[in-house]
Amino acid sequence: MVTVATIAERVEQLLSLMRGVDLSTLLALDRELHLLLEQKVGKKLWIRQGTTVQAEFCQRYPRLAVDADLFALVGIHPKHPVEEDKTLIDEQISRSLAG
Repeated sequence: MVTVATIAERVEQLLSLMRGVDLSTLLALDRELHLLLEQKVGKKLWIRQGTTVQAEFCQRYPRLAVDADLFALVGIHPKHPVEEDKTLIDEQISRSLAG
């Protein structure tokens, strides 16, 4: 039986190993982990020109986490002033929390 302590130890071992690898390897692992997470939660990634908006965002901003449902909004609305965009995003977040 695998315990939480065993899993935590394995994660620590993996992190220890990863500290010694180069940046490109870490970025590749990061992309794979994000894809695995998406598969695990059953979310579909929105495809744009052979790459995913979410994968591109994660590569540019690896320390920020954004809900996959918000990426579905990217590019579907006409350009708005920033305040209107904020309103649209707030509405989407409210709908997802309500339902």
